[in-house]
Amino acid sequence: MKISTPIMAALVAMGIVSQASATDPVVYLTGSTAFRSTVFAALSDNTGTSNSVFQAGTITYGTWGNSSAGSANYMVFHGTLTNGQPVYINCAWSGSEAGIASACNTSLLNVRRDGTTTPLAGSPETWVDYTTATLSSSGNVQSGNPGPNGSPANGAQLEASSHGADLAQADTSQAVSWTPATNNTVTALQDFGSEGVVTFTLSRNVNPNPSQDWIDCSNITLPQIITMTQNGYAPAWFISGNPNDLMDVYLVGRNLGSGTRMNFLSDSGYGSHRSVIQNSIGYGVDNRDPAQTNSLILQNEGNNGYESGGGVAKALADTGRSSTSGSCQQLDPVHNTGTNWFAIGYVAPSDALSTGNNGGQTPPLYCNTNNWITVDGVFSDNNNIENGQWWLWGHEHLYGKFQISGIQSTVGGVLFNAISSKIISQGFGVAPGGHDPAIPYGLMFVTKSSDVVFPSY
Repeated sequence: MKISTPIMAALVAMGIVSQASATDPVVYLTGSTAFRSTVFAALSDNTGTSNSVFQAGTITYGTWGNSSAGSANYMVFHGTLTNGQPVYINCAWSGSEAGIASACNTSLLNVRRDGTTTPLAGSPETWVDYTTATLSSSGNVQSGNPGPNGSPANGAQLEASSHGADLAQADTSQAVSWTPATNNTVTALQDFGSEGVVTFTLSRNVNPNPSQDWIDCSNITLPQIITMTQNGYAPAWFISGNPNDLMDVYLVGRNLGSGTRMNFLSDSGYGSHRSVIQNSIGYGVDNRDPAQTNSLILQNEGNNGYESGGGVAKALADTGRSSTSGSCQQLDPVHNTGTNWFAIGYVAPSDALSTGNNGGQTPPLYCNTNNWITVDGVFSDNNNIENGQWWLWGHEHLYGKFQISGIQSTVGGVLFNAISSKIISQGFGVAPGGHDPAIPYGLMFVTKSSDVVFPSY
């Protein structure tokens, strides 16, 4: 971090901002947005215990892109490892599949709704210029993103060019990845192991004044999920069984860079690499739609989707700035059927909860209803995941780049152990009705032998 003014120097002296050495080594970490809050908890742990990556009292950090530090797009940490080595850990969260591609230093292509092809963001990644980032012992948390190189904003700027990652968190294994491993090539990543179970849920979009159709579609079956994923929507009556439910229900989801998407497609049996049809609510998945005022914008995105779980969560929580109405009060702009509409999306519980999209809470949200839905009558919670009743979850892997060594390998080992320990120490999975972002394997009564099977005992 650069200290270039008397004011900044004074802040250092007061302990508000700490100065680090730009000559310290840096390790680049990317990957899963569903798991980033768990990784953040381990990286920011200042106790120096087995739950920590750094020694006690040595951490300074900054986060950018979200007012909640654990949901930020970018994070930079500086501290002293348990072996006495000071190091930067530079994080950019773009999704599991984009993260695997970045660790392979290659691009993963995505097709937009207009048919144009573009590399997915984060494959490879453009990182925060850690040498000039403002870090603080209490965390410099900025809701805005860093500025472009040469034009810093919010106390940070991006590096001048993109490059691959050293480490990547992934919600699935490389066995089903869009970037599979080939021996003795840069795609042959090192698997440090699986730290625990990563969890997901299904939710309707938030409607302050839900229709009867919305209320009736509180459960969906696995065959209905597969049909809806293929078509991008389904009539509400197809899901609820009530012939009076005439609204269309639209699927909201993630792009090819997402491990959440890979789990959803793999775990359901739909097919890991099959094309889907998905939709966006609000500004489009790449913010190309005009800014909405009080009307929600529903857009068919084809095989594309949101870059992050936070994007899906915000879309599902969007009511068009209204506290009294939502999509259930707006005419369907896609099929022009003369009826209104609502949506269902797949998302990590941590991302949903961070937007106020709650499930299973007491008392329930809005009109005695919950936004989250059951699948075949089963709700997404810790108990149902641990006992094999809820199938939408994955093994969280930490991957290292091909022939990783030195400080990068050291950080990988320390990070893997700290996260595995942190999941246990935070009590994740202990509350039966909880919706934790991760569950330790010690609480699981079931396993998955691969990424594409249902849980078994």
